[in-house]
Amino acid sequence: MISLLPLLLLLLLLPTALPFVLPPAQYLPTPTPIFLTCTTDTDSPNDSPSTPSNNSGLRLNKCFKRTHSRRSADLLISSNRVLVNGLPPNGAGHRVQPTDTVTLDNIVYNFNEFNEEFNSDQRQSYLYIKYYKPIGTICTTDTNIKGNVITALQSSNLKIDSRIYPIGRLDKDTTGLILLTNDGRIPNSVLRYSSKKDKVYIVTVNRYIEEEDLIQLSSGVIITTIAQRDNVKKELTAATKECYVERVGSRKFMIVLNEGRNRQIRKMCEALDYRVDALERTEVRSCLGANATMQERHIAVRNSA
Repeated sequence: MISLLPLLLLLLLLPTALPFVLPPAQYLPTPTPIFLTCTTDTDSPNDSPSTPSNNSGLRLNKCFKRTHSRRSADLLISSNRVLVNGLPPNGAGHRVQPTDTVTLDNIVYNFNEFNEEFNSDQRQSYLYIKYYKPIGTICTTDTNIKGNVITALQSSNLKIDSRIYPIGRLDKDTTGLILLTNDGRIPNSVLRYSSKKDKVYIVTVNRYIEEEDLIQLSSGVIITTIAQRDNVKKELTAATKECYVERVGSRKFMIVLNEGRNRQIRKMCEALDYRVDALERTEVRSCLGANATMQERHIAVRNSA
């Protein structure tokens, strides 16, 4: 009698072997393509990242700026009471052109007001300038003050059509990167200590730098500076924050700060009995400035001397 044991073993093992057998190709699932949409529109942090964005044109909710609050306009749009060319828009961030027909409750929106808002929005542009500040230039926009930064920029043949102001300051005897803009959103994001925007400086002092002093500069030095808030000046005596320091020469070192106390580097060096002979800011991470080339002329001006 033929033993049934091998047959029974085969039947027991067969189910566990089945998952390793590939089905015919026609039964395999079809891969689903994944599309990632990236938007550069920063008007609203609450806009859905999956909503396509086109930076040309006017945001739809701005069409109702004169008659509705932004929240009310967003509600009108999300409830499908607003149509663009007879079709529901892609959210409040949908951009429209003057040639589009915008309706609210099937009533055509006043085109003259829409066109006025559109042209006003189009005229709003932001200017960002990288400037290599030489010794003697003062970080003030008051053109009545000799050596002001605006006159220095204009002497470099840079056309400035709007009021700009420096993001932070460098003192008169410091050279290097200055950022200027008319975009009010930028200064806080660069200057706030919490933003952790590193500023890189090259410092030249009057004598050889001892290793222990480099370590002390990195760990923190107690200095007294003038802090100003709401036009009120007050003395502040406190240790500087820990920072990165690296020797780049016998009398020269690099220091990376993300705080900005008045004349901080000079006072740190004075506290350790060094005199600063030269101070240059080369970078506001991540915006290189000291090595800006003339190919960057539209966004950068470098001292020609």
